[in-house]
Amino acid sequence: MIIIFYITALLSGNDVGTTLYPFLKIGLGPRPVAMGETFTGLCDDVSALSWNPAGLAWINELQFSLSHQEWFLDFRDEYVIFGLPAFNGYLAMGGLYSTVRDVEIWDDNNNPLGSADLWSGILALGYGRKLRENLGAGIGLKIVAEDLYEQSFYDLVLDCGVRLRLNEKWSLGGAVRDLSYKSTLPSDVKLGICFSGIKNANLLLDLTMPRDNVLRINTGAEYYINPVFCIRGGWRSGPYSLGELGWLSGFTTGFGIKYAGMEFSYAFVPYGKLGLTHRIGLNGNLSVIEGQNRLTIRVCDGDTKVPLVADMILTGIREEQIKTNPTSIYEAKNLPEGWLYISIFVAGYPQNYDSLYILPAGRHEKYIYLYQTKPGILRGVVFDAVTKKPIGAKVVYQGMAYGTVNNDSLTGSFVLRNLPPGVYTLIAAGTDPRYIAQTCSLVIEPGKLTEREFYLIKKREKIVLRGVNFDTGKADLKPEAFSVLDEAGKILTDNPDISVEVGGHTDPREIQTTEYPSNWELSFARAAAVCKYLIDKFNVGPERLVARGYADTQPIAPNITEEGMAQNRRTEFKVIE
Repeated sequence: MIIIFYITALLSGNDVGTTLYPFLKIGLGPRPVAMGETFTGLCDDVSALSWNPAGLAWINELQFSLSHQEWFLDFRDEYVIFGLPAFNGYLAMGGLYSTVRDVEIWDDNNNPLGSADLWSGILALGYGRKLRENLGAGIGLKIVAEDLYEQSFYDLVLDCGVRLRLNEKWSLGGAVRDLSYKSTLPSDVKLGICFSGIKNANLLLDLTMPRDNVLRINTGAEYYINPVFCIRGGWRSGPYSLGELGWLSGFTTGFGIKYAGMEFSYAFVPYGKLGLTHRIGLNGNLSVIEGQNRLTIRVCDGDTKVPLVADMILTGIREEQIKTNPTSIYEAKNLPEGWLYISIFVAGYPQNYDSLYILPAGRHEKYIYLYQTKPGILRGVVFDAVTKKPIGAKVVYQGMAYGTVNNDSLTGSFVLRNLPPGVYTLIAAGTDPRYIAQTCSLVIEPGKLTEREFYLIKKREKIVLRGVNFDTGKADLKPEAFSVLDEAGKILTDNPDISVEVGGHTDPREIQTTEYPSNWELSFARAAAVCKYLIDKFNVGPERLVARGYADTQPIAPNITEEGMAQNRRTEFKVIE
């Protein structure tokens, strides 16, 4: 009895003997124990029944867990849990049987009374269900019993918890455990965080506030070196006193070996001067009952995590067209090994494609998050290409949506709101029929503003390329002419269906050189220089340009001054069709 009292004291912390059933403080299952007794935020198998019943909400297959705990001084624990989907959630049942054999019994006068086998036990029933796609809740009822030779105790205990998946990397859990109308039970509140952002690894932190002790901190981690082998480790600050047992007793370690949906786990836990303990267990799914493998596909809104009813087309190892049920779940069993390709269609969301590789055995769970496309905005202005002044126009748009809008004739502007993202074709036609309609393609991006300016040109329009002047007797383009020619090039680019005449002009002074025998050849050379610039820089098709020389036959200024003659040494840009 002294040994039992000592263990009870260690597990009761500061207030020795103030609670019944100290074995409720012992972590169950080799996997959570190897990770420093941290599991509240992860809870991804049926062991959640003992840690946080809300974790059961994320399980959708038949599972079992068997474990054996080898303590010191002939203490033994046997622990079993079985779970299955039921009642739109998950139901789990389990039990713990803890014994110590041949305990010597003495009376108050230190007379030996022989020996007896002492035992403690738990019968547990838990249920977990998702409230939302990322939020689950659970409840557990336990019957606890303890036979200590002269006294026996029985009680009904309540557990409850919640688990929240913030995203694919972070999850939070909270549980209140071992609540009873008896104030002497070792109830506690647990908060847990799990980070799964490192490939093949889980990092965990648990905070526990027991009613009869101080806050304790537990940390743990597991890492799958490959699909078969996993290593685990952790540290815990209680529930016993590290000062009594030594700081090394806070560390735990272990490993797991997984194959064909089954995992063998081992945990090594030191207890300082009391000795070393070992825990072994076997977890897995009951594929014998369910089939070789099981696939679950869940479709949810990426922002709200609300389930979406989706139309799916499966190709690859299975050819099927299906619709998910109202909880966004599609399930299949006994799939052959290989790649499965998934096409998802939901109204108001962009079409989505995904895939996964199906193994011969085990559970495959695929979360597909769809994000609603935010509409875009198009703002445009229509100008006269020559005067650069706004003009009235009608704009036709065709793409993911289609229609017609009239702009403001005073400002030339128009706005199209709530456009579904995608590629659009726009046709801008002036209200004056002399303008040539202009067509363009553009991309409306989700939630963004797209701007476009249209410069319309009239049929048979003649544009003087002011600033494109030449030295006397020369046809070489000056650098200051490039900006003017670039505007002409933009007109040709924006209006790919028009052809233009480029006319070259001279002043009346006759020229006669080896290169240019007369003003006719000189004026043609000036027009040809402009055409070459437009072809080289803007990739304008040569068939769209016609070069003509008019010599001095079409002056635009008097030829009596140098300034007037300089203006007449020009080129003009005229739409011919």
